[in-house]
Amino acid sequence: MTLCRTPPIRVVTDSAARLPLDWAKAHDVIVLPHYVVLNGQTYREDLDLSDTDLAQQAIRSKSPFAVRAPRIEDFDRVYAALADKRAEVISIHVSSALSETVQNALKAREAYRGRCTIHIVDSRSMALGLNELTRAAVKLAEAGEAGEAIVKHLRGLMQQIYGIFISDDMDYLEHSKRLRPAQAILGAMLGVIPCLSMEDGDLVAVEKVRTAERAIEKVLEFVTEFDDRAQLAVLQLSPQPNDRTRALIEALQTHFTRMKEIPVKSCGATVGHIIGPHGIGVMVYEGKV
Repeated sequence: MTLCRTPPIRVVTDSAARLPLDWAKAHDVIVLPHYVVLNGQTYREDLDLSDTDLAQQAIRSKSPFAVRAPRIEDFDRVYAALADKRAEVISIHVSSALSETVQNALKAREAYRGRCTIHIVDSRSMALGLNELTRAAVKLAEAGEAGEAIVKHLRGLMQQIYGIFISDDMDYLEHSKRLRPAQAILGAMLGVIPCLSMEDGDLVAVEKVRTAERAIEKVLEFVTEFDDRAQLAVLQLSPQPNDRTRALIEALQTHFTRMKEIPVKSCGATVGHIIGPHGIGVMVYEGKV
C-alpha cells in the first residue's frame, strides 16, 4: 500500500522582515534581500551591508539612499529549487504599498503553475509586523497546518499590526513621496516633524508637530490605545539607541510597565528609505498564533 505524503511547506520572505539569518536558517526560511542603492553602489541588504553600516553611511551621505525589490529572477531561482523538492510554498512579503516585491513574486510564480503550489501573501505590513507574520507562518507549518489554513490565519493576524513613525529627515520624506517638494522645504524652514501612520500597508503623513517633545507625545497617544500585554518595539534605521530613542523608551515604560526592557530594532532599508536615518517609530502587534 502506497501512502500519499503531504508536500512539505516552505516559507519564503524578504529582508524587510528583519529576521535574524541564523533563525531563518534553523527553520529553513528563505530570505530574499532587498537591494540598497547608496552613493552609486548597490548592496544586498544584510548580506553586503549591515543595519549599522547603512545607518552610518546614510547619515554621511549627501543624498537619500534608494531601495529596490528582490528581482523576478531572484524569486524564480528560489521557486525553481522548491518546485524540484515538491514543496508547497508560503511566500509572504513586505506590503505592496512600499515595494514591488509582491508584484515580482506574482510574476515569477506564473512559470510554476501546475508544478508547485505557491501562496503569495501581501502582508500589508513591514519590519516588526512582517517579522511576526513570518514567524507565525513557520510555527503553523511546523505544526502541520495546511497551506490554505496558514494563509487564512495570517490574514487575520494582519489586522492586529499597527505603527506610527516620526521623522524630520525632509529629504527622505520628499524622496519617498511622503511629502511634496514644497511641503519638505517649508517643513525644513519651520522645523516641523511629520508623524506617519501605518494605514492599509502604507506609511502616510497624518500630522505635523513643531517640537521633538510633542512628537513623542503623539507616539504615546498612539500606544496608550493598546493593552500593555501587546508586543511592542521601537524602530529606527540603526539598531543602536540614541538620545531620542532613550527619551521615547523612558516615556513608553510608563504605560508598558510589564516590559522590563522595550526592544530597539532596526526598521530596515524598506522603512528607512522613507523615515531616514534620524526617524523613529513604534510598532505594536496584538496577534497570537
